[in-house]
Amino acid sequence: MNGHEAAHAQLEPLRGQSSRIHLERCSGAAVFELYDRSVRALPFLSGNEASTLIVAGDEILDNLLTHGEIGPGGVCVVVRKRTSALSLAFFVESHEQFAAFAERASREPRLPPRFDEREGRWRGLGLTMCANLAVQGISYRPGTLVDRIFLRFQASR
Repeated sequence: MNGHEAAHAQLEPLRGQSSRIHLERCSGAAVFELYDRSVRALPFLSGNEASTLIVAGDEILDNLLTHGEIGPGGVCVVVRKRTSALSLAFFVESHEQFAAFAERASREPRLPPRFDEREGRWRGLGLTMCANLAVQGISYRPGTLVDRIFLRFQASR
C-alpha cells in the first residue's frame, strides 16, 4: 500500500439475509461514504435499519481509524438480519492497543461521556451512543490474528 491508493469497498452477499462488506485501504473520509453506501445497498434492510447501522458503524470505523491500527487487510464488516435482531460485526487485523482497550472495557464499568478540557473534545460519547442503540451493548473480542467488535440491534417488524 503506497498511501496514494483510493479506499475501496467490496459487497458480497452471504447465505440468507447476510452480507459482507470489505473495506480496503481504509483512510480518510472516503471510507465512511463507502461503508454508508454499501449498507444502503443491502436489499434486506429497511431504511430505519440501514440508518441505525450507518450511525453505529461510522462511529466504530472512526474509533478504529482514530485510536486503532488498521492493517493492509482493511476492515471486514458482516451484516446479518434475523427475525428479531440485526447483527453488525467488524473484523480487523489484531493489534495490542485493541487488546488493552478490550481488557479495560471488560473489567471496568463504562464511564459516562465526559468533556476533555485538555483535548477540547468529548470522550466516550460515540461509543455510549452505539451501546445505547444496541440491544446488548458492544462486545469487544481481541484475537491473535483478528480483533472483533459485535453489536446487535432490534430489527424492524
